Amino acid sequence: MDDYGKIHGGKVGETFQYLKDKGVLVKVAVESAGFENVTVLTELERQGHNPRFQIDPPEELSDALYLTKRTKLYFEFNGEDQLLYNFELDIENWQGDFWFPLPPEIKRIQRRRNFRLPAPMGTSLTLRQMVPPIKLLVLDFSLGGLLCMVETVRLDQGNRQRLLKGRTFNNLDLTFEAEEGDTDIRILRARIVRTGRNPKTHHDQYAFEFILIDRTEEKKLTHLLYGMQRKLLRRRVVLE
Repeated sequence: MDDYGKIHGGKVGETFQYLKDKGVLVKVAVESAGFENVTVLTELERQGHNPRFQIDPPEELSDALYLTKRTKLYFEFNGEDQLLYNFELDIENWQGDFWFPLPPEIKRIQRRRNFRLPAPMGTSLTLRQMVPPIKLLVLDFSLGGLLCMVETVRLDQGNRQRLLKGRTFNNLDLTFEAEEGDTDIRILRARIVRTGRNPKTHHDQYAFEFILIDRTEEKKLTHLLYGMQRKLLRRRVVLE
């Protein structure tokens, strides 16, 4: 990064090389036409005075660009560091060519640890520090924390008094269920940062912030989160 939140200069070309070489899914949108889909880079020309890239055109992108004489083409992707980035290109009187100029800069639009996804059904968080251990249902998660809900409408009074905002827990077990096998991730330390009621079920719910997690465990969680994001993007493409 040349400065906080931006990529520019020669690193723009390096970033596009990564996108092409790794076949990274890139979201492309034309807001004025209500269009959004995903694509990949197919070609890249970094040399010369007019560096450019080519994309595999998603279905209906041509229609979206032809509908407007002048618009902005929005791109969004996960970088090599698993942070979320975007850039925009001004499009005027588009003539059907899917080659576009490299942008002068790319912006980081969201910190990795704040990027959240809905948790798959069956995902749970077990508080081993409680006696007996308490298992909570995970509603959504990120690399920085998660939101949980109790299975019953309310915990008993004793446990509710022990699950207070600000309390810190050690050695929490985060479990993701899947047909190919469960994935267990150990959270060394986490803190309750918010409590309340689920607006749909009225069950007690708790937001946890991760304080300490082993690097290996964090890599497992990163792999899961971005793997699930890619599946959601592909599923959306199929549905569209």
